[in-house]
Amino acid sequence: MSVTIKSWRTTYVGLKELENDNISESLEKHLTDSQTLELLKQSFSSVPPPTSQSRAAFETKTSAINLVPSARGRYDIKQIQNDSLWLSAEAHIDEIAALRIVILEWQTRPAAQLQESGLPADIPGPSFIGGTSLSAYSASRSLLRSRGFLGGSTNSVEANNVDATRRRLFSIYLAECQFRLETCRFLVLAALCKLGDGRTSIEKHPGANQVWVDSAGHEILTAWDIYGVSKITGRNILLSGIDALRSQLKRLEEGCGWFRDKEQQEHLQAEWCECQILESLAVMETMLVMVGSFTRVPRSGVINSWFKLMSDYGFFEVFEPPFRELYESHGWRLQSLTSLISLAILRVPAALELVESLSAMAASTVDPSGSAAYLFNPDVCNEVTEILVNAASECLRIASPAALAWSIILQAMREHALQTRDIREHRQLITVSDGSGTAYSLDNQSSDPSSTSGNMALRRHSSTGSDTPQQQTVLDLLLESILLVGVDGDPIAFLARAAVDGNHVLDIIISLSVGFCTPFGSDHKGKFGMKMRHILLELVKASLDLIDYQPDLIQTALAVLTGSEGYWDWLDRPLGYREAEPASIFLEDKVFMDKLFYEALRRFPYETAPFLRFCRALAVCFADQGEEGMPATWPMLANTNFLTCALPISFIAYRMIRDDDEESTCVQLTANLELFPKRDDLQVRVHKRAKHDGSLVTTESLNLRQIPQGATGRVLSEAKPLVVYWEHCYSPLAYLGMLLQSASSDESMMGIGPDSSGLIPSLVPDIIDLLSVTLLTAIKGASASEASIPVVDVIQSILDTASEGLDGGQDIVSVVFDTLERELCRQPKSTEDNPVSVLVRCIQFAHALLHVAPDRVWPFLGRSALLGVKDSNRQLSAVLAWTESGADRYEFLIGCIRLFETLVDDAITHAISRKSPAKAVARFATSHSLGAGVSQVVMKKVLLSFERVMLDVYQGVCTLGFILAEQRCEVNARLSKVFHRILTCCFGIEQNPDNNQNPSASLLPTAEYLIDVFLSPSGSEAASAHLISVIQEGGGERPGMSSPPARYLAQHTVSTLRFVSTLLRLSTMLGHHRSRLEEQMLGAVSMLTRTYTAHPGFRQPVIELLNVLVHNAGFTDSQPMSLLGYMPEDAAHRFLEVLSTLDEPLRDWSLSLSIWKLLSQVVSKRQQWLAIIILTGEAPRQALKREAKGSDGEARADSLLNIALDRLSNIERLPPQTASGILEFVALSADSWPWILATIQQHPHFMTAITEYVRQVETMSNTTQNRSSQVRMEYHKIQITSYITELLAMYTHYTRQNGISSYAKDLLPDLTYITSTAVDPPAFNASLQSNLRQNFEARFENCNLATFKRTAITPPALGDSFYYDLDIAGQMLRLDPSWAGKDHNGFAAEIARANVNLSVVEAQIRLFHSWRFLAVELSKSLRADVEYQHTMAEVAMDCLRTNAQNTLPQAIFERLAQSRADLAFTLLQTLIEAKSSRPEVKSVLFTAWDAMRAHGTDLTLVLDGDGASYCRTLLKILCLSIQAHASLHTSQESTNGDGKLQNDPPTRHFTANATLKTVLEILKVIVAHGFRSLTTLLHDAPSRVLPADFALLSTILRNSLLIPGLESHTTALLSTFADAQTSRYASTLLSWSDQLATNRDPIYGELSINFLLEMSSMPALAESLAVEGILIHIANTNLIKYLRTSDGLGPFDYPPRMYNIWVRGILPLLLNLLHAVGASMAAEIAVYLHQFQGQIAKASAAFTFYSAVSGSEGYLTLSTISEAQTLAVLTGILDAYREAGASAGVVSAEILETGWERVRVREDVESWLQRRGVLRERIVAVGDREEGWVRMKAAGGGAVNRLEEKVVEEMGLLLLLLGGKEE
Repeated sequence: MSVTIKSWRTTYVGLKELENDNISESLEKHLTDSQTLELLKQSFSSVPPPTSQSRAAFETKTSAINLVPSARGRYDIKQIQNDSLWLSAEAHIDEIAALRIVILEWQTRPAAQLQESGLPADIPGPSFIGGTSLSAYSASRSLLRSRGFLGGSTNSVEANNVDATRRRLFSIYLAECQFRLETCRFLVLAALCKLGDGRTSIEKHPGANQVWVDSAGHEILTAWDIYGVSKITGRNILLSGIDALRSQLKRLEEGCGWFRDKEQQEHLQAEWCECQILESLAVMETMLVMVGSFTRVPRSGVINSWFKLMSDYGFFEVFEPPFRELYESHGWRLQSLTSLISLAILRVPAALELVESLSAMAASTVDPSGSAAYLFNPDVCNEVTEILVNAASECLRIASPAALAWSIILQAMREHALQTRDIREHRQLITVSDGSGTAYSLDNQSSDPSSTSGNMALRRHSSTGSDTPQQQTVLDLLLESILLVGVDGDPIAFLARAAVDGNHVLDIIISLSVGFCTPFGSDHKGKFGMKMRHILLELVKASLDLIDYQPDLIQTALAVLTGSEGYWDWLDRPLGYREAEPASIFLEDKVFMDKLFYEALRRFPYETAPFLRFCRALAVCFADQGEEGMPATWPMLANTNFLTCALPISFIAYRMIRDDDEESTCVQLTANLELFPKRDDLQVRVHKRAKHDGSLVTTESLNLRQIPQGATGRVLSEAKPLVVYWEHCYSPLAYLGMLLQSASSDESMMGIGPDSSGLIPSLVPDIIDLLSVTLLTAIKGASASEASIPVVDVIQSILDTASEGLDGGQDIVSVVFDTLERELCRQPKSTEDNPVSVLVRCIQFAHALLHVAPDRVWPFLGRSALLGVKDSNRQLSAVLAWTESGADRYEFLIGCIRLFETLVDDAITHAISRKSPAKAVARFATSHSLGAGVSQVVMKKVLLSFERVMLDVYQGVCTLGFILAEQRCEVNARLSKVFHRILTCCFGIEQNPDNNQNPSASLLPTAEYLIDVFLSPSGSEAASAHLISVIQEGGGERPGMSSPPARYLAQHTVSTLRFVSTLLRLSTMLGHHRSRLEEQMLGAVSMLTRTYTAHPGFRQPVIELLNVLVHNAGFTDSQPMSLLGYMPEDAAHRFLEVLSTLDEPLRDWSLSLSIWKLLSQVVSKRQQWLAIIILTGEAPRQALKREAKGSDGEARADSLLNIALDRLSNIERLPPQTASGILEFVALSADSWPWILATIQQHPHFMTAITEYVRQVETMSNTTQNRSSQVRMEYHKIQITSYITELLAMYTHYTRQNGISSYAKDLLPDLTYITSTAVDPPAFNASLQSNLRQNFEARFENCNLATFKRTAITPPALGDSFYYDLDIAGQMLRLDPSWAGKDHNGFAAEIARANVNLSVVEAQIRLFHSWRFLAVELSKSLRADVEYQHTMAEVAMDCLRTNAQNTLPQAIFERLAQSRADLAFTLLQTLIEAKSSRPEVKSVLFTAWDAMRAHGTDLTLVLDGDGASYCRTLLKILCLSIQAHASLHTSQESTNGDGKLQNDPPTRHFTANATLKTVLEILKVIVAHGFRSLTTLLHDAPSRVLPADFALLSTILRNSLLIPGLESHTTALLSTFADAQTSRYASTLLSWSDQLATNRDPIYGELSINFLLEMSSMPALAESLAVEGILIHIANTNLIKYLRTSDGLGPFDYPPRMYNIWVRGILPLLLNLLHAVGASMAAEIAVYLHQFQGQIAKASAAFTFYSAVSGSEGYLTLSTISEAQTLAVLTGILDAYREAGASAGVVSAEILETGWERVRVREDVESWLQRRGVLRERIVAVGDREEGWVRMKAAGGGAVNRLEEKVVEEMGLLLLLLGGKEE
């Protein structure tokens, strides 16, 4: 039950969205599966009924041995069994098929319940247009809702309600039946569209190598064998289809037998009836696809069955299903498919070819079996004729195309039969006579069709033949049978007459072409619609012999050529459709061209419209050769040699002539014939221009204006006025340009046409439309082909041709723009059918021109009344207002939106080139330089003005009166997309404050206006409400509908969801407070969850939007509102159940990744309740209820956490992106919810799987590391390893806390790859990055590569577009040749490689941080482990070594180097604390010093800027590494792990020599010179120096002086400190310290004294200090003066640091000096001490016992004891020298008494030690460390804490120093 079943609905929807490459693999596996294909091959067959065998198989599959029920599971096996048996009985299908439906219902139940819990309001449906219904979806849905089936707004749904479950089973069963047929149709159509490179024959390439979709369809067709007998059913597949259709129609008549006793039977009946109709439509479309591909005449059995079926149901014109509303929704599709199949099944071209051969076949060849072609079966032909005659008699218009086709076939049969009979009779006559020559003559004469059949008008020949018995042919037999049909007169003529005159077949063809083929033929990018129009085109061709050239025929041919496709359809259509285009077939067919196109050309311009419209219809095809990139009609438009016009009645300058070779009358001009008569003043202006500038009036322009004297022509009509066909060379396109100018100018310039009073207004939009499509075709053709002529030159040649002969200095562009301006200011007439047609065409022309001449379009829009940039009087808004109240046609609005899109696109694509410096204009300018001269100011104003109108439309679109629902949806979709694009291009990359280098500067005002409308606190309420309404509308979508409204509804919902996500991301990025839009979207979370389930295409954008909402909510300081607060708890459960299916059943890894990212946000952004449901599978209150009932406490196995762990247990099988997403979710869950680690511990496979992955990742890396093709996958492996490492760190912490000490030890061997690579330098390709940056900036001036750095508005993902946004960069640079480059090796590829390199760097940095976390955790568990001590030391050295060898840029290195240094410091500190004896610990010193030297040793420089923190960390590491040597110097030998001595002379030699050399260098560079630098820097820039810096140097000095052997380098040390003048700088620092004190705290005084103290700890340095007179220097400082003049400071006096300076600084310094110098220093020290009588007296009385304390008196501290100890030693030494006198080399009198009372202090101390209880009460902790000792237990001795213990110990030591006895 864990396997997700793919429904046929899901399969079909997936096929429709195959642009998503992520789902193709899953679909391919499903649709190429043999079992799936077998089901598709049986699509026309019903599901088998239940049998005993199927029941046994069912019981086996659902038995307990195969499926164990679980009380905590999501399914109930008993209920599944019962539902399956119920469905099997109701639907009469076998139990296994019913089980599949039940499982599908179980899988989709949460989604269905979400939908049923609250549906959005009804979706408005479209109306009928020209007899075409486009509202199948909305109308039928409204019907079902109105009848109560969809449940309206039900607020509660019983999860286990049997009736509700079975209603869903009913719906799913019906959908499965329908969509299996739809899937089959889709695949078959795919195969037929691809075979033969678009040709429709399936015979030419039976073994073509196709993609899997086409291969699946081809396999179905091969099994069906559409010409023969199907391998599946043993009969022709078309017969099976017809039988299936008959069965469906019969069931529809009988009604649904389900739920007989249920109250909602009518509601279910309506759904059942709709499904039967949809199944019928799917069957008919599949049949149409097949019969439309026939190249042979179908079987007679097929023809007979089809027409009998149509006869029974009246060609669906009199068919009435139970619900009339359903027929109104789907009736037009039924009728259209009926008409097309009835026509296509006759196969007119193949039938006409067969008729010719039948004339020579004897009647014995007739085959009535039904397997031969239908023309061999007289009975079938008779029955078809009778059915069609009856249909014609009943005026069934839908049958008229088939009737006309049948009449054409019958007429051909009669013509050939009569012709054959005449030939036979003549031959019989010749046989009787003797004249063979006569026989030859008669034979030739009779072979002329005109001699036997006359013209091709419909007529009936006499059936009487010769009296001589003749051999009867097949045609004779067929005609005899056909003529027996009961009808008055000739049935053949009757069929043709009834079709053409009675049923107006041409109107039916037009309706089919325009209203059905295009709207309902969108599958496979419109190829289905084209195939249907091919069928109609064949009929038009066959009828050309019967129907003369006339307006109705021309209109029909044009409709078939174009359908309902317009300019925008041609714009959106991809190239490569030449073979599929009906226009292409028309151009390649000589009959079409001769009888229609060339005939229209010969009548031009007398009849302007036909040729003009034919050129427009055929302009979508490219010329085969000659004119590169030009439309196929360009040669005729550019130049032609004949012209037809009507002579003005007053024109007499001609004479009649007679041509002997021509039967018609000819005329010759005796004067020039002006084609465009002008007023006199206009003629003068033209002649003046010609005189002064002859180049302006060319021969071509004169030929356009007049036909020269002497020209001859043929008179076509002698009625006045004469219509003459002239031989005259001119350009029809230029002539049309002149006509357009004459219509838009004040002068009365009229072409010579049928309307002599003026130009027909309807031609104006047609002329502009032709220009637009011609330009667009040339642009597409030149762009697609590798033409030698640039597209700009191609377009310019078209515009130049159209501008020939224009007057007033205008070109065709200015003429069209003038026309647009005139139409904008014109008030429409109430009688106009389409008052905006000219405006629409002008907008389309501007759109086409914008691609190649933006410098003409932008300035025009800047001054046009369309946008009112100058005066804010926007005619665009006015036009929309009067079109709404008029004809309600919004082509103009759609055109304006498309123009706005293209303007935005132009602003983006030329953003860089327009900022580049002006260069010399080359003749062959590239498209990259187009529009370089457009003013940015104009662009900003135009875009902002346009956007204001578009936003008004966007917010009020629901109130506009659209005729078609898809137009409203298209408006929403397009505006949402363009707004989204504006925001991403402006804010998706780094904003440069310099406008000259900001590529999106022209779009910035429009983006800011969008922010004001949607995100500002004062933003429009209507804007947010509209977004909500659109998403709500999408929530009611049903996937799989193929009607146009459903397609557009999905598009505009998706685009709106993505637009909202971008707005909310932008809001956070700009730091805006929560906007009204965000509040409304939070309130609509429940609606979003329903939208998620409404359509597969909605899932990804909904997840992204929810992700943004959760992310934004987590940024607040206060507790964010839980999403559960915006949706019911049961709805939240259902939604999470839906989410738990992840990317099933289509297995879209990108969707799965988005879901895991959403879940990661939920568990890490303080969404506690929702997170608990995700992690445990149930809400807290449910868990409490379950525990109260005594249920088990195990977590649900279907929780998303367990699903994640289960999937990761097979991590090697997951796509790397998905694995990373799931690992991130688990890691964040464990980090935010530590108890998750217990669940992880209980999982049987998870930890083993991820540990195994880490163990094997090194092998995987080795196999791919040297393969450039797999470099892009490397960062995924590193990222996966980093997440696993993070999880291992948390799990190690968990096991340590729970006492599982063995885990860390066991894990260590599996971390080889991590320990060896995690600290390595990232693989940053400095050469690639640097060269790319230099080359890019050299190519694109005023633009740098950093401009395209991605921002938070587009979340980054590792890969080609990780750091630099490749998509936005491509939009802005794609027109530059260097972007793509030759062989796809341009800047695009380089930036992609740079992004991949940075992705690897990012993954490696993340791995390091994870390893840092794990290493620290392991160090806590394994600090005493000798093996891990070695690892820690090696890792520390690797960190420092990597930093020393850095090649990364500064921005990356600073953060990473700091992190590495921190890790090294932490590990080294652990090693020191563990007192590790590993020799590697000592080696850290040298690596640390290398890193320090690499960073810089001049502290003045390295402490400046961002590197100061890193420098301080290195100093700390140096300090610890020196400490390692100092603490281990007591033993020259260390022990190994076994406790044995380890004698390594090389190591000792290395240590003894290299260590001393390194330490001496450190003391010189860091300590001596560093102290000097710090003191200087403190004086110059106090903010750059910290007190800790001086403390660190003091500690380094102290540790260094402890290094054994350093005393042998005394000379070097003295020289070092003397050269640096260290003591002087220390005393100087002491002298400033009072001025640097903060709050009277002389911290720098203490630091300087401590540094001098550390120096004095080495006797040689102490002697140098004494020689330099250090005591005199410090005695004159303010701090020391303060100590001398005070009455004595204690530990509780302020500032306390002064007492520390005395106790821990001055006294130890004096002691060190006295110890180093000896007796010669005794007198000086005694005198120095004598100056501090206040302090001495304070110290003497410090231990006085007070029975009651007062203030600070009577309390003891450790510092007080330390002071006494130092004074005891000092006074003791001085007393000894004084007593020794001359024997010690001193004068006793010079050694003064210090005044410290030794005896008193001794007695006081003894007294305290005797009163331990009182002593305990008087001890006071000073400092954090002593506070910590208070909380620590004492080791013994009667003390209550560690501090008391230390005080007693120190007082005992003091007592010994004073000569007493220790207590």
